[in-house]
Amino acid sequence: MVGTASGNFVDTNLVTGNTNGIYIAATVGQNFVRDNTVIGNPPIQVSNTRPEVRALDIVNLSPPERTTFQRNKCVTAVGAPCPVISP
Repeated sequence: MVGTASGNFVDTNLVTGNTNGIYIAATVGQNFVRDNTVIGNPPIQVSNTRPEVRALDIVNLSPPERTTFQRNKCVTAVGAPCPVISP
């Protein structure tokens, strides 16, 4: 989400193989990110061949309490909860 997006629900998605999985800009309004599986961002080929690329499953740059996260599954995140994924 970029710009001033507000009142959006990002839910029940499978996000894999992108440079960044879910990216939330600093200027967005109140949004909800829930029940997503976000794994493998960046894809393993990018990780191996371009280690300087800093990409994550979830990147949240919005102010605290601005974006609500519920029941998401991921491996790497910044500014967002990322629970351990069980086998």
